[in-house]
Order: sequence, then structure tokens, then C-alpha cells
Amino acid sequence: MSDIHQLDDTDISILELLQANGKMNSAQISSRLDVAESTVRYRIERLEKRGIISNYIALINPRMVGLNITAIMMIKLNPQNINQVSQRLAEFKELRHLFRTTGQFDMTSVLSARDITHLNKLMEEIKLIEGVRELIVEVATELIKMDPHFHLR
Repeated sequence: MSDIHQLDDTDISILELLQANGKMNSAQISSRLDVAESTVRYRIERLEKRGIISNYIALINPRMVGLNITAIMMIKLNPQNINQVSQRLAEFKELRHLFRTTGQFDMTSVLSARDITHLNKLMEEIKLIEGVRELIVEVATELIKMDPHFHLR
């Protein structure tokens, strides 16, 4: 597992630039950082191999692709079924984030659905999974903040 202290200023600068614009190429990064392009390519490859950069994606506005409902789902599980239920829940494409949690609920998820009918169908399917004891869903009414960036400095 990597630690922020194992990253030097150049690595952090490369990561910040790529988080701001994943389409930025090595030449552009090299120019911005005043570092040789070969160094940038090597650093990016090393960050990928270490698992620090795990993927490059486009951030999509869910409402612009028909996913009009964002909800938070909190789930209580039977202790003996946690691993099986976790694996089953991870298969749902609607569950964008899925966390094992401490406290009152065993798992929490952020999900996207097309509409209320889709959300209800999803809730019904999840309630039927063996080991799910309780399900609470709260629909988000307004996005206040979404920051996919990790602030490294």
C-alpha cells in the first residue's frame, strides 16, 4: 500500500494535473512542470504500476444521461452473511459507491436510478437478498458539493 510520504513533489504535481484533466498528455505535463517528457512518462508509468493511478475516466453528469435520482442506501445485514451480501451488492451497476461501515448500519451505498420506479425495483431486489435485514433509502434533493479530487498537499 502506498503512502503519501512516498510521493515527491513531481509525483504529486503530476497527479494534481491528471486529476484536473485526465486527457493531458506527457508533453503537456512536461511543459507545465518544466520536467523532461521522458521523466513524466516514467513517473506516470511508475504511479500506475504502484496502483496510485488506478484508472482514467470521464466524469459524467448523471442527469444528462437519464439517471435522475441519486440516493443513499443504508443496509443492516445478518453478520454471518456479510461477505456474500457484499459480493452480491457489488454486482449492482446502480450502486456507484459501496462501503462497509461501522455504527448502526453495516453497509452504505450511493446509487443512481433513472426514476422512482427504477429505485423501487432496485430496493425490492436488494431486500430479497438473503442476509439483508433492513434497508433505508434517502433520496438526495440537491447536490451541494461533489469533489472527485484527492487533495495531496
